[in-house]
Amino acid sequence: MSFGVLLIVVILVVFGAASSARAAENPPLTLARDGFFYVGGKPTVVNGKQYMAGQMYVEYRIPARKTHPYPIIMVHGGTMSGTNYTGTPDGREGWAQYFVRQGYAVYVIDQVGKGRSTHLERTYGPVDLVDSQNSQQRYVAQEKFKLWPQAHLHTQWPGSGEPDDPAVQQLISSQLPAIRDFTKQQFINS
Repeated sequence: MSFGVLLIVVILVVFGAASSARAAENPPLTLARDGFFYVGGKPTVVNGKQYMAGQMYVEYRIPARKTHPYPIIMVHGGTMSGTNYTGTPDGREGWAQYFVRQGYAVYVIDQVGKGRSTHLERTYGPVDLVDSQNSQQRYVAQEKFKLWPQAHLHTQWPGSGEPDDPAVQQLISSQLPAIRDFTKQQFINS
């Protein structure tokens, strides 16, 4: 067995055991409905071929015992996706599950042109990739970079905040390219 295969097996066992332990903390969600749909979008022709553009992926969870009349709609930030709300990089439940447990219907989106809402470069323009240092500066180790006055107060991230930390690697793996033209990005999401 190669070292790479052995390493993957060890990682899966460790994360599997951690997930099992965390699953015992919360009982299973009791849902009336759970699924996804796409909203918006229109046929767009690129190089003589037709594609859909402008559609937004929406994932929903409706609790079996809904106690609040208004749903919660979760919208992610620039280089992220709706997965920000459906779990944490260290395996805990996310905000989506939390609010479902509180009796809210929850809708989690992937912004147009990101994640499961397909990106067509001819329609949205080029993208910029996000590197691991950006992730450290903005999310996991803000206190080390001091890019704003309150950064030293950062205490919300599990683990060390270093690139080799498993929770950091999970976050970095989830990040998506950003539409380079910020004005266009804002227009698409309006």
